[in-house]
Amino acid sequence: MKLISASDVDRLLDMETCIELMAAIQKALSSGETRIPLRTTLGLAEDLAPAAESLLLMPGRLDQVFGVKLLSLFPDNPASGYPAIQGVIVLFEAEHGVPVALVNAASVTAIRTAAASAVATRALANSHTPVLALLGYGVQAASHLQAMCAVRDIETVLVWGPDPERAADFARRHRQRDLQIAAVAHPADAVRKADLICAVSAASEPVIHESWLQPGVHINLVGAHSANTREADSATVSNASVYTEVTEFALAESGDLLLAIADGDMTSADIRGEIGEVLLERAIGRQSPDERTIYISLGNVAQDLAAAGYVYDVSERSDRR
Repeated sequence: MKLISASDVDRLLDMETCIELMAAIQKALSSGETRIPLRTTLGLAEDLAPAAESLLLMPGRLDQVFGVKLLSLFPDNPASGYPAIQGVIVLFEAEHGVPVALVNAASVTAIRTAAASAVATRALANSHTPVLALLGYGVQAASHLQAMCAVRDIETVLVWGPDPERAADFARRHRQRDLQIAAVAHPADAVRKADLICAVSAASEPVIHESWLQPGVHINLVGAHSANTREADSATVSNASVYTEVTEFALAESGDLLLAIADGDMTSADIRGEIGEVLLERAIGRQSPDERTIYISLGNVAQDLAAAGYVYDVSERSDRR
């Protein structure tokens, strides 16, 4: 079995390639060519109920490969210097069921999540989005900055996070030629000026309020992954055109969506469609420059398997040379 490290993933899978992989896999999901089950969460408390510290299991199958993503979730880890989410992706070949690779999951998750947001941004955002708001300053903020710059001409980046020093440090580390990047003191300071927003904050309460938003803004909601946490208030979600990766999963796990429904501001029928349906022209995309659009990202194992399978194939071809 081949071991594929984080550095292998970073070396073999570039953002532009991953964006195209994610576009293809989302079309496959929405067309029914690829199907995956809802992930299983096992709490690590004595009663095994889902809790803060958990084990997540996500099996899936693509045409030439099947596998499972195994993750541990320890939300308090960053205070001790460890990542909150750690894990591996196990790949099996489809002909005889032989396990062929063990892939670092964190590196795959970092790039494929941002690449999927880039697919949604390319499909839904206005063509002119010079100001990007990044709500968060971790790994996903860095990968989303790269992904957004791959699909839109970003001129200014405004970074917010709960720790001002970390936000300022992120801005310093990611300064680029022809790109202005600065930390701001409050999320509203970023959101009010933004044409494009990537919320990667892991906040449990809203850091985006509808009253702050400009007309026409596109929002990628990425950081909340449970039914009781959200990054946007109900008005933000209900007054925008909402798109999902897999609607079934969003209605089970997306607090941004479920809490807006619970507040009575919208129903599941108000979801415009899956991003794959937009790409397949089976769902309506943006209708006007002033329309606000939202992409709800939860991630799915089909994305992981597509990215990990690509890295494995490239690695195998390289070994045969």
